[in-house]
Amino acid sequence: THDSVNFICDNPDIRAISFVGSNAAGHHIYERGSKNGKRVQANLAAKNHGVVMPDANKENTLNQLCGAAFGAAGQRCMALSVAVMVGEARNWIPELVERDKKLKVTA
Repeated sequence: THDSVNFICDNPDIRAISFVGSNAAGHHIYERGSKNGKRVQANLAAKNHGVVMPDANKENTLNQLCGAAFGAAGQRCMALSVAVMVGEARNWIPELVERDKKLKVTA
């Protein structure tokens, strides 16, 4: 995989790199790509955010937030660790917490 990453960082036909992932990989990509004159966007130790508007479908939104926050133990690229509740949607937080408390960890 280092060979693939270095190919992208070193190939003069590739002018820009956008990366989301771990700190170690991101630092390597940023340093090597920048040294080769590329524009590099690196979002390290990324946190995905969800913005919940007050006119959202409450049931669907709460179910999706639970799944995004805890599904796959947060180890997928779209795992959600931050939810911004706008306006009246803030009133849904206690119900979201209760749903989350009912989740069971299994293997």
